[in-house]
Amino acid sequence: MESAPRLRKRKAVEYTEDDVNESVDEATPKKKIKTVSKASKVKVEKVKKCSKPKASTSSKGIKKTEAKETKTSRSKPIKTAVENDVDIDFNDNTDQLHNLWDEAELLAQIEKIPLQVAKNLIGLLTEGCTLPFIARYRKTAVDNLMPDRLQELHESYENITHLKKKVKSVIDTLKKTNKLTPDIEKGILNARNLSELDLIYAPLKSHSLSLAERARNLGLEPHAVRALNGEYIDMNTLCGNTDELATIDKVESHITHIVADIIYKDTRVLEHMRSLKEETRFTITSNRTKSSTKDKVDDKKKLDNKSDPETYKLYFDWKCPSHFVKPHQTLALNRGEDEKILSVKVIVPDWFYNRLERFCLTLWKSNFWVRKGLGDAYNRLIKPWLSRHVRSDLTASAQKEAVKTFTTNLEKYLLTEPIKNRIIMGLDPGFRAGCKVGIINANGEKLDACTVYPNLRQQKSFDPAAKQIRDMISQHGVELIGLGNGTACRETELWLKSNNICDKVPIIIVPEQGASIYSVSKEAQKEHPNMDPNLISALSIARRVLDPLGELIKVEPKNLGVGMYQHDIPPKMLETALDSAVEKVVSLVGVDINTASQAMLRRISGLNEGRAKKIIEYRQEHNGFESRAEILKVTGIGKITFQQCAGFLTVLGSSEPLDTTIIHPESYKIAKSFAKKIGVDIKDLTKPHFPQMVETKILTINISETSAELNTDVCTLELIISAFKQKKYEDNVITFCKPVYSVAVQNVDQLKEGTSLTGVVRNVVPFGCFVDCGVGDNGLIHRSNLGGHQTPKLGDRVAVTVIASPKPKKIQLRLDKILD
Repeated sequence: MESAPRLRKRKAVEYTEDDVNESVDEATPKKKIKTVSKASKVKVEKVKKCSKPKASTSSKGIKKTEAKETKTSRSKPIKTAVENDVDIDFNDNTDQLHNLWDEAELLAQIEKIPLQVAKNLIGLLTEGCTLPFIARYRKTAVDNLMPDRLQELHESYENITHLKKKVKSVIDTLKKTNKLTPDIEKGILNARNLSELDLIYAPLKSHSLSLAERARNLGLEPHAVRALNGEYIDMNTLCGNTDELATIDKVESHITHIVADIIYKDTRVLEHMRSLKEETRFTITSNRTKSSTKDKVDDKKKLDNKSDPETYKLYFDWKCPSHFVKPHQTLALNRGEDEKILSVKVIVPDWFYNRLERFCLTLWKSNFWVRKGLGDAYNRLIKPWLSRHVRSDLTASAQKEAVKTFTTNLEKYLLTEPIKNRIIMGLDPGFRAGCKVGIINANGEKLDACTVYPNLRQQKSFDPAAKQIRDMISQHGVELIGLGNGTACRETELWLKSNNICDKVPIIIVPEQGASIYSVSKEAQKEHPNMDPNLISALSIARRVLDPLGELIKVEPKNLGVGMYQHDIPPKMLETALDSAVEKVVSLVGVDINTASQAMLRRISGLNEGRAKKIIEYRQEHNGFESRAEILKVTGIGKITFQQCAGFLTVLGSSEPLDTTIIHPESYKIAKSFAKKIGVDIKDLTKPHFPQMVETKILTINISETSAELNTDVCTLELIISAFKQKKYEDNVITFCKPVYSVAVQNVDQLKEGTSLTGVVRNVVPFGCFVDCGVGDNGLIHRSNLGGHQTPKLGDRVAVTVIASPKPKKIQLRLDKILD
């Protein structure tokens, strides 16, 4: 970066007496004048033509331009040829952009990773490798980075490539409109993200002029630059006949706006502001808006309000240092502000301005104009910039934490232990609409579906609905009942018990969040054409018992009820989180290609909707796959796609035992050589004693030496050993999770302080967890009420006690113990 004295010297040379009446667009170093003079003159003529009408713009218009002026460049300089005053050829920026934007170097710099790792990752992604494939089968190339970290690097790389395309597009657009100057191009090429690029480009997109641009069009910039560099400027000589230059005060105001613009856009000032921002402790305050305090509200307005204002009572007079604001508080403030219930502000301490002023005084000679220009820039531009940045950083951090909470719960939820080889009855309970019944076989196929109308309010000695249920259980040999935990769940449970329906058939409570929404989706209609959505919901509940992973991925993630403020997170971010979580779970458990649904297959590494459909068509035509190698026969799946998906698709009963493991076909030869080396028969891979045998054999081997002997890397050998040691799922050791709800309490009205309950944890968040106690609404165990226990995990059964709640409609609980 250039030193301050050199910058002042260049400015002094840049603006001579001959340039006094010229536009800023012509004020370029003399050695470059010939290169851009033609374009500059065109631009000057255009600006002069539109300057007169703009001079008479109303105060309202001026405010708009001031707002636009706040969106100025805050790009963080990257060490490039541009900073070293290399001449820029406007007619050929593609090569320079390529040289400037080395994706690997920029990725390594931003994410603080070794350059070679960045190059390896970009190379693998360019070849078409997916993140799950890289995380499992190319660990050595990416320095054993974890999947979450790889996801972060991938997002950062996508931002860099998108930014590179956007930069080229912006430069091309500015060239066409003759607005591109060396300084503007320097700022654009120094932008590190889209928001910084937009701050530079936004003022250039508009036909309206900022206050500084108006002043420049009056020919005052050379005088402002000389004044800032310590020269004496006689204001009287600058006054003119035009209204804009009628008085000394107006001239001084125009020069102040130019000085403010110069200071604010200076790369050294921007860099220092970023540094100060990291050191500064801002304060976030919120208050209730006046509009939300009105007692009488029209019915239409009531419908528009998403929340009761009392929901945000905690934030009506609230303040907190920005570094202590919790993620859930940020999201609550944002939602309250969006609903016009809260007014949120960022308080910037005076310390920030004082430090910034001291720094700016070292860059330019005139203390008077530095203070005057900085004061104007600070109030109009810098404070709004800081406020936006602080709020944006808090929101980004909160959304990231919310997504992390969401994916952690989702992974745990998706890994709910399936109950295989059972004929299952799913019940979607209800009062008026009746109880929907869906029965599936061990493969998840529909056997029967109907609606029964039990009398849940009154217990009768003979209930036709009970006989109907018993007959269906007997006819289809139902071995398990999955009861949805929604409306009328407790009443239906008691009805089943009182009619002796569950004496021989166990009942488990199934979370039904999202089942009704899925039942009316296009995917559900494809799966069950011309079927009543209510009955589809009952079948979905049954399948959540048989194959939780396969069924839950059909539901939109925000409707699963396992996150925090997930409705406030951008849908694209949520969808990406779901895909990442599903791919990670699939990597852990594998998917049987002969039973997986289209919804499951499309989320496998390397596959998409079309390829998944082709796999299912092939499976139906050929009565299933007999080996992994047969996947290559599917239309649309070539060698690259096969490479990406093969390791995640298992073929049970294949003639090749390794087809049932997570070992990739490219490593079969190594796996067989290793098995021979340690003295085990690969044909025994599916036998119960095989994992223990491998465990014993590998105690005496050195993994590093063995991997070198087999001509492979340590990570691949460790994966093979892990696959050999993996115990196969045993279908007959299922322990049914019986209902744990308290029999004495059926609804919220029966709750009072001190009531003891049992329930199941349905959602874990940073400030505690939510427990389903079978009373309709989930209760919150705040982290302050854990009683010395660790936070329960999703699905844990707990004993709790009802405690006093500041909010009458909210259930507050204290954790007594985590049940076995």
